[in-house]
Amino acid sequence: MSEPLGVSIIVVNYNNGRFLASAIDSALAQDHPLCETIVVDDGSTDNSRAIIAGYGHQIRFILREKNGHQIAALNSAWPLARYPILIFLDSDDLLLPHAAATVARRWTATTMKMQFPLASIDTAGQQLGHVAPKYPQNLDTATIRTELLRTGGSPNSPATGNAYARLLLDRISADGGFELESPREHWMDAILECNAPFYGEVVTLYEPLACYRIHDSNLYAINTIDSARFIARCRTFELKLDYLAGRCRFWGIPFDPVAARNRSIWPLECRLAAAKLSEDQAGKPTLTTLFHAARASITAPLPLVNRILRIAWLVGVATAPRPLARWLIGFRFIASQRPKWFERAFTTVLSIAGRSPAPTKKRAANRAAQTGLS
Repeated sequence: MSEPLGVSIIVVNYNNGRFLASAIDSALAQDHPLCETIVVDDGSTDNSRAIIAGYGHQIRFILREKNGHQIAALNSAWPLARYPILIFLDSDDLLLPHAAATVARRWTATTMKMQFPLASIDTAGQQLGHVAPKYPQNLDTATIRTELLRTGGSPNSPATGNAYARLLLDRISADGGFELESPREHWMDAILECNAPFYGEVVTLYEPLACYRIHDSNLYAINTIDSARFIARCRTFELKLDYLAGRCRFWGIPFDPVAARNRSIWPLECRLAAAKLSEDQAGKPTLTTLFHAARASITAPLPLVNRILRIAWLVGVATAPRPLARWLIGFRFIASQRPKWFERAFTTVLSIAGRSPAPTKKRAANRAAQTGLS
């Protein structure tokens, strides 16, 4: 594999005209010699199509007449890719200029997915000082596979924070993995997270290669503190559990979705937040969820300091008056509400405790700042 591998960047868009040009520009600005940009517009009604037309022959594009949601849009685009590595770029996010080259350089013949952290930015593209996920050191495919089967989830990045082998999507398509009862409720990154470690290797990088934009129209990010938002996240997780259970039956791999539900900390945190914020509080759902979430935190394969902080947060949310609980929930789920000194301190503490190496993140942050995206 001495020849550089090509990377196809597929920008998926729906009514994100205010950010679309920045996303396309970041794809076209890659310093990798073998790159192409494909834009798929999923039936936008804003000015997105005029923006796409302005790029002429610099890009290839697909204009879908009817909105079919993310998976349908991407499934209409990735089969057209010329190169073996795919990056699905959300139209409100940005790739750093060295993203494609870094991915191609680290790619191997057995790689099915490569994941990397994202640096959060605001509407104007200013860095918020938050990088996520904070991956464990030496994360390997066996660990990811074990966590998927144990909790229904694994350390992973959302959407733009991944690159995939074209071969992975070919194989999933061939064996029916994209045949979904309610495709509009699923997300491509979750579908591929469930499949990748069972088809090949998942490689984790610790340097941010893209920026995740936080704004008022994020479909998936939690950017408002209300019960309905957390209930929706719980629904998304339940759909993912059902999907993974179906795939495990197809592969003949044992999987207990009930046990996984009670071991997965993040959905339990969402469930606790929803119960606490609900106007119809009976008390028992909050305490029951607190019990499961605390037990999941105690038994999770995380550094001790991480488990202690999680349990303290859980108890605080469950027992505090609602105004204080709202603040704790916002502090946990909305990165822009956290002071930058806290992010630096938390990253350092996790580094000392055996999580992601702090020096790598510092170098990455400096490099991001030099690109003009900070």
